[in-house]
Amino acid sequence: MTESAGHVSALRERVYATLVGLSTVLLLLNYAAGTSAGEAVADIGAAMGALCLAGGFADVSAHRITHGRFPRGDDLRHILAATGHVLETALLPVLSIGAAALGWLPLNVSLWIAALSLVLTIAALALLATRRTSVRWPVKLLLFVVEVAIALAVVGVKLLAH
Repeated sequence: MTESAGHVSALRERVYATLVGLSTVLLLLNYAAGTSAGEAVADIGAAMGALCLAGGFADVSAHRITHGRFPRGDDLRHILAATGHVLETALLPVLSIGAAALGWLPLNVSLWIAALSLVLTIAALALLATRRTSVRWPVKLLLFVVEVAIALAVVGVKLLAH
């Protein structure tokens, strides 16, 4: 796996994790009255943990299919880094809901903080995606808005499914 392919894989996992995390947090907001902070942390941990395992499994399987062997060396490091991005993305939501579990914040407030952190992550990723595009700034602005809108539409579709 090239250095560039490793970065693409890691960023892709970060995008997936952000969308899954935001969907999970928004679903939890719908049920906050009947949910404890511990249950909310467990739900986010389960969703993000499953995504982390699924991404790692998919990368290892794809590597085995392509190369006929288990990844090792740089390939394995890239896979671990990509799956680690899922866990990094879960950090702020888990910390904010952990604050509710410790009684420092009401659960509703901590869930909104978690949602905001993930929306800001989506915006930051969209900004990074458009920043390096070689077009004029009005087109970059349009691309940024479209990227954020698509991400939020994905979250909306996921919420409609629940």
